[in-house]
Amino acid sequence: MSIKKELLNELTEKQLKQLAEHKGIDFSLNSVQKKYYRDWDEKDKLVDMMTDHKQLTISEIEKFIVDRKA
Repeated sequence: MSIKKELLNELTEKQLKQLAEHKGIDFSLNSVQKKYYRDWDEKDKLVDMMTDHKQLTISEIEKFIVDRKA
């Protein structure tokens, strides 16, 4: 598992959605993606999709985690 994915897994579903909103990440899926993610848990789906976003860096995720714990 990648470091990015491990860090994202530390967040709750609500926190993942907040981070995505903050970074402007859109979760629009085409029909193939909808079929692929159909039986996935919502949190697992968010983590998987967010891991692929290049504009979301490891340092930004770490900062988000630290800020949420403060």
